Amino acid sequence: MAVRNAIDCDTRFHPNHELAAQVLDSLTVEVAVINTAGAIIATNQAWQDFAVQNGGRPSLTGVGANYLDVCRAIRGGDRFYADRACQGISDVLAGKRHVFTLEYPCHSSTENRWFLLHVSPLKGDSSKAVTAHVSITDRKIVEHQLVETARLAAIGDAMKGLSHKGRNSLQQAQGFIDLLRYSIGDDSDARKLLDRIELAQHRLVGLYEEVLHYAEPMQLNCSIGRLDDVVEEAWASVLPVDDRLRLQHPTQGMDLECEMDRDAMWQVVKTLFDNAAETGSQTTRIDVSYQTGLLNHRPAITMVVSDNGPGIAAADHERVFEPFFTTKTIGTGLGLPRARRIVELHGGQIGLGASVLGGASFYLTLPRQQIAR
Repeated sequence: MAVRNAIDCDTRFHPNHELAAQVLDSLTVEVAVINTAGAIIATNQAWQDFAVQNGGRPSLTGVGANYLDVCRAIRGGDRFYADRACQGISDVLAGKRHVFTLEYPCHSSTENRWFLLHVSPLKGDSSKAVTAHVSITDRKIVEHQLVETARLAAIGDAMKGLSHKGRNSLQQAQGFIDLLRYSIGDDSDARKLLDRIELAQHRLVGLYEEVLHYAEPMQLNCSIGRLDDVVEEAWASVLPVDDRLRLQHPTQGMDLECEMDRDAMWQVVKTLFDNAAETGSQTTRIDVSYQTGLLNHRPAITMVVSDNGPGIAAADHERVFEPFFTTKTIGTGLGLPRARRIVELHGGQIGLGASVLGGASFYLTLPRQQIAR
């Protein structure tokens, strides 16, 4: 057992010690004991299993590794949480705190995960600290759903008040544009200006409709289908499809069937393609690949959509899924939030990372079968 192996081999086990080691190795919570220098002196089996499953190296995660140094070396978007964890553990080891806790994200390429770090002094030896990492993913998902439901309700209530008057005003504006176009005759300069006004009017109508539809309740109509078929249909609808846009989509005979709402998933993939096409790259390359695996212990398919655009800053990887946040000059910032709603209604997950092509990679994971609701 992992805990037992960390104890001096010359020590004779008391039966209670043996039982304690067995209990610790039976826990699903990842536990490690750290000394005053930050070195790991003992771990339970769950700690080692998690490290192996997530590509960790024993030199960085096992007994003898310096956990504080590992935290200090973390860069990128996780640096904020790593710095707080390092400081909290140090405070407990120095006797400045009796307990330290921290909730933090730890997302993988196929699923979103959150953990609670709990640090307390080792009983009987306060120069050492016990760290435990407890999964709080289920709670975080429920919290996210509650916040999203409240947000949608607020948007829906606001849009109900604007719906009737807003539509009338937009229709009146279009009517005046049509009258003005008729009255200016063949004045080419005036017509160009009017074309720009009408384009702005159409965009305003589109934005209005997008916000209205975003707040509407969604109901899935699921059936068995192939994800690669949805990808091909979405690609065919990307306009303009010209030499500037290139799709790499090898399937290699993979089993890509899953239960889904085909129209809803078409919207998701179309949104990802549209975003990539609007990056402004001289030649936009989009690669779509697939992986099979598990999502919450259920068979699943992960689709990875990567592009060679300018990418998205690590600090914005979560923000792009927030309603009304956008890095573009045109748009409502509702495309990706709506895509996340659709994916999560399927019991799936969608996340964002850096692409080997230099741009962004979206990871979309769907269970092969839906749970009866």
